[in-house]
Amino acid sequence: MSTDSAAVEGRIVASGLTKVFGQIKAVDGLSFTVEPGSVTGFLGPNGAGKTTTLRMILGLAAATSGTGTISGVTYAQLPHPGRTVGAVLEATSFHPGRSARNHLRVFCAAAGLPDKRADEVLEWVGLTQAATYSVRGFSLGMRQRLALATALLGNPRVLLLDEPANGLDPEGIAWLRGLLRHFADVDGRTVLVSSHVLSEVEQTVDRVVIIAKGRLIYEGRLADLEGASAGVVVRSPTLDQLRAALAPLHVTITSRLDGSVAVVGATPEAIGRAAWEARVELHELRAGSSSLEETFLRLTADPTGTLEASA
Repeated sequence: MSTDSAAVEGRIVASGLTKVFGQIKAVDGLSFTVEPGSVTGFLGPNGAGKTTTLRMILGLAAATSGTGTISGVTYAQLPHPGRTVGAVLEATSFHPGRSARNHLRVFCAAAGLPDKRADEVLEWVGLTQAATYSVRGFSLGMRQRLALATALLGNPRVLLLDEPANGLDPEGIAWLRGLLRHFADVDGRTVLVSSHVLSEVEQTVDRVVIIAKGRLIYEGRLADLEGASAGVVVRSPTLDQLRAALAPLHVTITSRLDGSVAVVGATPEAIGRAAWEARVELHELRAGSSSLEETFLRLTADPTGTLEASA
């Protein structure tokens, strides 16, 4: 990637990021790009390296090799990092005896922002009524909102969020979805959000980056991932015979959670004809659709991936 393309304002670029802890390679040559004006989901099983990757991009962990940049430079090189990047990596780093307003005013002072900005973001995240309350009495959902308020203080161009919906009730999750979509669609800013709530990710993001064991499995549009992975759903009591009958078609056959298989690379008509000629009994044959959860489980179960990663 050229320097010019990497330097687009708000663009996040991970290039060959690797992190080794002792003999454990937590992140392994990971490269991906997050574009402005989009919400990108950062997905992977527990231990896949998501949080470590975010920490390297934010300069909180030194990469063993590779680089992570925002707007073409590392986080440490940003002239005003607090006003450029808002990040939430955990919702527990609060002084328990400090009020929500005073917590935010400390960060305002560090970033050179006026105290009134604290009240503005408290209203934005729905915590105005709790502004003077001690954080020690906050629920997990309230702590999550306060963490988001902290990230939004500098009106940043980029948001990096690790599990931001954790602890939020359904109303809070809907509010968060609207916030992230407005941030990207209306303001043209950059959002990279890690989450395990795949059903919510499916309603929120434009693009996904999926990793497993520290390696990239898929990068691209969510619609392309779902479309490419759906295939044709086939159910048969004699799957071994079905596989043999379809071998000449050079298709990819993947087991589904409900006992059927997904066949990619042939039409339902071609599959039905091959099964009929081989006298294979079929109980179901239809064009498939695939949820993000199903696709995620299949791809991360086999880190070599059944889909090629694409930009």
